[in-house]
Amino acid sequence: MNSSSHPILIELSQQLPETSKACKYIQGAESFSQVVTQAQEEFSCLSDLDADWGNGFSGRTQLAQNGYDNWLKDMEEDDRLRLMGALKLIIELAEELAEE
Repeated sequence: MNSSSHPILIELSQQLPETSKACKYIQGAESFSQVVTQAQEEFSCLSDLDADWGNGFSGRTQLAQNGYDNWLKDMEEDDRLRLMGALKLIIELAEELAEE
């Protein structure tokens, strides 16, 4: 079973920017473990936008590369927190589904 066959994950993905990799992974044919890995990366970047993620990339830069560039332009703190909550739910559900 892959992520595109789980209705709750699909519904949660609608809270993410359509261009984000996590959203594309959920709506595509990627495995649950791939969804977990991508959502964790995006969650970590949102947790600290200014942190150095290596090679001089900040969390903001990583997010832009993961499809959040337009979203970042208009982002407010409430938007960031809401998105982190959605990603956390996605991570938890996909982890459980990956174990099955």
